[in-house]
Amino acid sequence: MSAGGSTGAAPDTNGDADVVIVGARVAGSSLAALLARGGLRVVVLDQATTIGFTLSSNIVQADSLAFLDRLGLTERLRAAGLTTMDQVDMRLEDFRAVLPFPTRPGDVGGAACLRRQVLDPLLVEAAREAGADVRLGVKVRGLLRGDDGRVVGVRTAERGGGEATVRARLVVGADGRASTVARLAGARQYHVTRNERAYYWTYFEGADTGEAPTFVFHRWGDRHLLGGPADNGLYIVGVSPEQHERETFHDDLEGSLMAHALSCAPIAKAIGGANRASRVFGIRRFSGYFREASGPGWVLLGDAGHFKDPAGGRGIGDSFHQAERLAPAVTRAVTENRRDAELDRLCGEFGRWRDRVYAEYYGLASDLGVAGPIASVVPEVVRRLHARGQGGRVLDLLSHRVGVLGVLTPGRVAGATGRLLLRGGGRRALLSEVRALGGTEIRRRRAMRRPAYAPVPPHAETELSA
Repeated sequence: MSAGGSTGAAPDTNGDADVVIVGARVAGSSLAALLARGGLRVVVLDQATTIGFTLSSNIVQADSLAFLDRLGLTERLRAAGLTTMDQVDMRLEDFRAVLPFPTRPGDVGGAACLRRQVLDPLLVEAAREAGADVRLGVKVRGLLRGDDGRVVGVRTAERGGGEATVRARLVVGADGRASTVARLAGARQYHVTRNERAYYWTYFEGADTGEAPTFVFHRWGDRHLLGGPADNGLYIVGVSPEQHERETFHDDLEGSLMAHALSCAPIAKAIGGANRASRVFGIRRFSGYFREASGPGWVLLGDAGHFKDPAGGRGIGDSFHQAERLAPAVTRAVTENRRDAELDRLCGEFGRWRDRVYAEYYGLASDLGVAGPIASVVPEVVRRLHARGQGGRVLDLLSHRVGVLGVLTPGRVAGATGRLLLRGGGRRALLSEVRALGGTEIRRRRAMRRPAYAPVPPHAETELSA
């Protein structure tokens, strides 16, 4: 019988590894470090020959910085140019305020912009130091299966042109949106959403960041901009075109981006005397989704299993969050020599946890990424929270430290609606907006209980750089 045996059989501990992870970036390397520290034999494979740049907004929140600190990487990140941001200049329609990021014991900072060519190599280093065998320049070509169909490893193409196999009790797909593991395992997508906005960003050097490092997040009308100090003295500027610009914006990327950036006062001030230090990056067409999280002998992590609108900047943070959840369950199952069926059950529980916890954040990202203005009751709720000294709860949303319904409670939405009506807002339009907001939330919750599986989107996801 092939390695792994039947799902009810005792585990085969003579494979090449306990766990093989496909993908050596934020999801894969962070999980590898945690598993290896738990005493597991871990092999990490990545087709890239070097781990450097990859397309990303590069924003991390307080919970991510705390996770990196638990990995012991804070001082190395500081040596590599980490700049933490302690406050946010937030605008939602006509509401604007400068708020300190809420922090908890163990937090390093409120947020940061860490380019992936800085962050990812340090995570690979952490995985290797923990004892993981990280192999670069290795492409996965197929999954190995036992007689019962359970995945028991991977087949790879080596740099020299030959083929090899790596046998393991569990294969983890941490290989991004175009996940090879997901495709080979037949993991289906569900709750698929098409984007309504495009996003572009670039970096400046010589920016004036003022006395306090500040993250700028402005969303008004059909405009969405962000800015803030990045690593190594750089300054990130991100913009999202208005609807009427979507097909022409990229014809003059630099000019279009600058026009938006200069329309935002704090960003315009910061980059007034600065020089652009990178090309313009962008993502124009993409889909949000959940994928089936696991099956016999395999599990998906990070963007391989779930991706949402980048407006909330949670890709990196979600990877860390998931790795820290999955690692103890896998470590326990392997070190206690539990049967394969038990390991698969624990991976299934991880997937159900992921869907349950991320459902409302998925909706939040879609709401932030909607074309046109956001619902008018949202800034009104935020305005009242700020007036009561509770503005930090809104920022905790970005760190997954409070749920969406812990901020946009029915009572607060009703109160905001009443205040807007008293101010003379268009009654019919406002009530229609609130009904649509509530109806959307109800449909989302129903959909999460009954997944609607979807084929691969009819368009190719498009990433640009210029």
